[in-house]
Amino acid sequence: MNYASKNVDIAVLGAGPGGLGAALAAARNGAKVLLIDKNGYLGGNMTIGLPLLAFLDKDGRQVIGGIADEFMRDMRAYKTPYGVAASQHRYCPMHNSVTLYDHEIFKFVALHKVLDAGIEVLLHTEIESVNVDNRVLRSIRLRGKGYEITVTAKIFIDATGDGDMAYLAGASYEKGQKDTGVIQPPTLMFTVAGVNIDETIDYLAANPDQMDRSATIDCASGYDAEYFRKDPTFVMVAMRKLFRELRDKGEMPVDRENIIVINSLLPGEVHLNCTRHLGVDGSDVFSLTHAEIEGYLQIEKFTQTLQKHIPGFENCYITNIYPSMGIRESRRFSGIRTLTEDDVVNGIIPEDTIGLGGYSVDIHMGNGESTIFRKTPPYGLPYGITVSNEIEGLMFAGRCASMDAVAMSSARVMPICMAMGEGAGTGAALAIRYGISPKDVDVNEIRAILKDNGVILA
Repeated sequence: MNYASKNVDIAVLGAGPGGLGAALAAARNGAKVLLIDKNGYLGGNMTIGLPLLAFLDKDGRQVIGGIADEFMRDMRAYKTPYGVAASQHRYCPMHNSVTLYDHEIFKFVALHKVLDAGIEVLLHTEIESVNVDNRVLRSIRLRGKGYEITVTAKIFIDATGDGDMAYLAGASYEKGQKDTGVIQPPTLMFTVAGVNIDETIDYLAANPDQMDRSATIDCASGYDAEYFRKDPTFVMVAMRKLFRELRDKGEMPVDRENIIVINSLLPGEVHLNCTRHLGVDGSDVFSLTHAEIEGYLQIEKFTQTLQKHIPGFENCYITNIYPSMGIRESRRFSGIRTLTEDDVVNGIIPEDTIGLGGYSVDIHMGNGESTIFRKTPPYGLPYGITVSNEIEGLMFAGRCASMDAVAMSSARVMPICMAMGEGAGTGAALAIRYGISPKDVDVNEIRAILKDNGVILA
């Protein structure tokens, strides 16, 4: 075993959207930052084929700015043979807005930003244990490639999604929906090429009943074949009737009611958000292993179903199965504030808001095939949801922050997680600057910095 140590102001565990936002904001505000990730690249779920949803609210007003929007501006400046590496934020009657981007080029852009900010990066590394002394998080121990690495910091930001660091530190948490404890099922994303998406749209135009939705789905008017035809920046949720017929015949290998097709910037390619793994807990390694195996088996059979039954997919073939499962829900930790269902559905924007969310309540049912999808007004992300109320020096960024299950179902999407991270990282840097606890930072100073950096706060 080899041994090493690091001593920094702020250690950020997890380099997905929340971790990137936190690390960049902290470093740009003067902190010495170490960004740690289990993968060999930066980006986390921003690299697994997903679109970016809800930069705009349900009325088409932009509600996410700051670092998240900066990423997309830089992506649009990145020239490729097919054009630019990110679309504009385009209004969507269902998802409020959709932004498509090149997931591989995102890795380059993220790396350049992190290095330009002077952030130290440590990849291929996972957390093993923590040192909590008198309810203060003093250090963490990492392991990777035969190394045991001790990281000492004044503040630790957990951006792992599952809250792995907070869990090891003994922080209290909740999982699953209220009353039932049922967890939203994860998905293993994959990409296929050889698709004639115009034929798929023609099929929907000729069979408009394939756009019928369950009563639990809230969608504005105009989400139809004509919308897909006019704007290639789309996420297509459709074919509920066909899926039901195939299920009745025993020919539907996934436990869901419809197909989710995410169009790609590359011609003939689409990303598919379609596998479904009921009863899986992404924070349990045995459960997660089961889901990964099941995901590959579902993808193999589902691709055959696409080729046989979905117009435009007759000649499709798999080009990418992404290296990590997309987890919608696991642990949520206790902060000095909690974002609640009432806050989200009533559009509450409190005085300590560090960013806005404008996405719908989006709960994939963990005990069935359907989804609850309910539009909301823009709501505020309170700074306190990023600060542990139990362990000094521990903060959160992303879906493991202090939220109830319904609020998390909206705030879990990537632009909102990055906005949350930017607010947390700014607060952490100010705590370092003044030698105080993150919970004692003047939120008005955080907000002033965020506003200057283009964050939308109201």
